[in-house]
Amino acid sequence: MKRQVASKHDSRDYIERVQNSSGMKLGVSRSSQVEIIEPQDGLRFLVIDGKHTFLEKDGLLVPFVGSQPTLALLPSAYIDDGAIKYILKGADVMRPGIVRYDQWGGKDALVVVRDEKKGRGLAVGRANIASEEMAGVTKGVSIKNLHHAGDGYWEAYKLI
Repeated sequence: MKRQVASKHDSRDYIERVQNSSGMKLGVSRSSQVEIIEPQDGLRFLVIDGKHTFLEKDGLLVPFVGSQPTLALLPSAYIDDGAIKYILKGADVMRPGIVRYDQWGGKDALVVVRDEKKGRGLAVGRANIASEEMAGVTKGVSIKNLHHAGDGYWEAYKLI
């Protein structure tokens, strides 16, 4: 396992990259510390100020499902119980499974997929359609699943 603390300059660059790619405002200072952790080859996590955790996947910085402070900054889509097992196997979120949702804006926004009853974060995905269009859609993929509880990143995080 590799662990390193990014320089102040690199930390600022990572924080800016996270905020620009996700549209999130982390509420951290410019002098925040970024730790880079690689539990296995090809798997990389960024931890900002010990609070916000992101994973690097295909050049994207995606919020880690286990990082509740980070997930709280994103809009959510709530799914019914019947869809949970499919989401936890990596399936994309289909429109019929979504029972309610926050306004996330346009296509490609990051969205937390939560279970309807307890509100637990199950996955993080990228919106396939704008939230304004959701009311008129009855079928198809609404959110592309990027990372979910139980996937390889979830298991690798246990090694940290």
